[in-house]
Amino acid sequence: MNRKNLTAAVLAGLAGAAGLAGTAQAVILNPDGLGQILFYPYYTSNDGNQTVLSVVNTTENAKAVKVRFLEGYNSREVLDFNLYLSAYDVWVAAIADSEFFGAAAGVPHIYIPDNSCTVPYLYESASTAPGLQAFLSLAYSGAFNDGGPEGIERAAEGHFEMIEMGTLVGDSADYATHQLTAAVKDKDGNVTRPATWEPLDCAELVDQWTEYFGAPDGIWFEEAASDEENCRLDPEDPVLVGCQAWTDTTRNSGGLFGGAAVINPNNGTMFSYDAKAIQGFDKTDDGIHYLPGSIHPSLDDGSEQTAYVFFGVPQDRAVEIWYPRPIDAVSAVFMHEYIMNEYASDADLNAATEWVVNFPTKHYYVDELLVGDSNDIAASTWIPVGGDACANWEAGDPFPTTKGEFGSTIDGPGPWDNIAYGWDWGECYYTLFDFYVDSGEAALPFTNLFDGEACEVVELRTWDRDERTFEPDEPGGSRPPVVSPSLPGGCDPELQVCEFTPFQLCFETNVLRFGDESVFGTPEIEGSSLLVTIDNEFENGWGQINFGVDERHVDFAGLVGLPVVGFAAYEIQNGYVTDDDGATVKAYYGGLFGHKANVRRTCAEQRACGSFGPRAEAN
Repeated sequence: MNRKNLTAAVLAGLAGAAGLAGTAQAVILNPDGLGQILFYPYYTSNDGNQTVLSVVNTTENAKAVKVRFLEGYNSREVLDFNLYLSAYDVWVAAIADSEFFGAAAGVPHIYIPDNSCTVPYLYESASTAPGLQAFLSLAYSGAFNDGGPEGIERAAEGHFEMIEMGTLVGDSADYATHQLTAAVKDKDGNVTRPATWEPLDCAELVDQWTEYFGAPDGIWFEEAASDEENCRLDPEDPVLVGCQAWTDTTRNSGGLFGGAAVINPNNGTMFSYDAKAIQGFDKTDDGIHYLPGSIHPSLDDGSEQTAYVFFGVPQDRAVEIWYPRPIDAVSAVFMHEYIMNEYASDADLNAATEWVVNFPTKHYYVDELLVGDSNDIAASTWIPVGGDACANWEAGDPFPTTKGEFGSTIDGPGPWDNIAYGWDWGECYYTLFDFYVDSGEAALPFTNLFDGEACEVVELRTWDRDERTFEPDEPGGSRPPVVSPSLPGGCDPELQVCEFTPFQLCFETNVLRFGDESVFGTPEIEGSSLLVTIDNEFENGWGQINFGVDERHVDFAGLVGLPVVGFAAYEIQNGYVTDDDGATVKAYYGGLFGHKANVRRTCAEQRACGSFGPRAEAN
């Protein structure tokens, strides 16, 4: 049984359903950690921290991979490039402040000690030194300012992603493949260059993406530029820069995994995590191999618009849900009503806890450069025509269940016209509707466009380790946590009885600090910060952030909450150990634990489950 079918079988077993044989045809968050897309929810170079990272190609095929680093406020790019992995290859790098490289502090850099091919080839030629490339502020400053901070400090904290663009074949696969290069000797037999294990010819891959004046362009550049309708080589409009090549590129083969760790050399701590892996993102025959430096391929460039979403107790089943855009299918596998984790802030241990709460797709819904304007069709969808055959469907109801291309049940209309294709949908017919995103409005499930911040109201509740929570009316009872910055007009737990603490998460990457002690050292930049502080009466316990209160956040298909990923990081100090001379030996310990979460679906919202209101127009 190959990997694709094995994954389908595992999911079918989890769901208790036999209809998941088409799993590879839908976007899925792979619990086994292998995929076509890898999400790394956090990096930082602040406060003496460094972030080390890796990606592993477990397949027998060479691959083209987009590597993209996104700052934490609005996920504007601070660096991206193309990575070309040989079969079974590993690529590693580190993110650190410029002070670690002997320069003035304050500029985050990526350090690449790995000779795997990139375009541009940063291992040999980068902005600061070979293998040393500075992060850039171009995408959020000057003409592209989005209302947030413009300094390079903004680039020091965020998340990153890797997107497989396709499987390399032919000469290009050979160029990327490592081989033994013989030692070079002078006429006297002295070794002037030792033998190395390195790719055959990274320069040739660079050449294939190079535009020449007075000489033929590289084949990949020529192919990309030939698509005059979609490829705009315009540095003044980064969103429209596309440009796709196809020579020596075939359909992606998946099989990537990776991880990262935040290391603090001064404290001796290391917080490591596995990247989240997505399968089933794209099945284009020629892959999605784009010009280095463009924002493509993005998470909205895949070919698949259905997602497998697993619902836990009491449903214990996976549902295939159709969406009008690829990005919505990616968001769906991260949708959660609430997340949960533990915290510890014990004073006698100088304990510190910070939660990283990352919304990996938020910018596609709140950044005006990506959302579009009122004159553009945001997406199209098939919706039921109603009547007895469609179970008397009305706007706001769940879509009637239909059958997918491979016989699997789809909870939604599916992207196909059953009249034209004749698949087994019974007598329930669908018609094509276009729907729009109004100018000045965020797209669901988010509610505010980014203008320096894009705040979403959520709610926090905490417990101690003995299941006690807020009891403000009882003698000696506890009060809810106080969150800063606080929500204007919200329930103030210092002044009134609150069942929970409402507050706002305003950025793509958010860091919640329990107590006074710091883990990652998130700074204030130009009067703004990714940091939220929580003054909690309990020293340790667990907490829950609710994204779906009053169904405030609901996506196109009725999933409640927001697309979220992240973890809790703990750090404690041990000052109780002494050496042979009686001197105190201070030691630091750290641990990292992924958030736990639930998934819920509703169709109570008129905007969910296929009802788009007055702006929906039939085709």
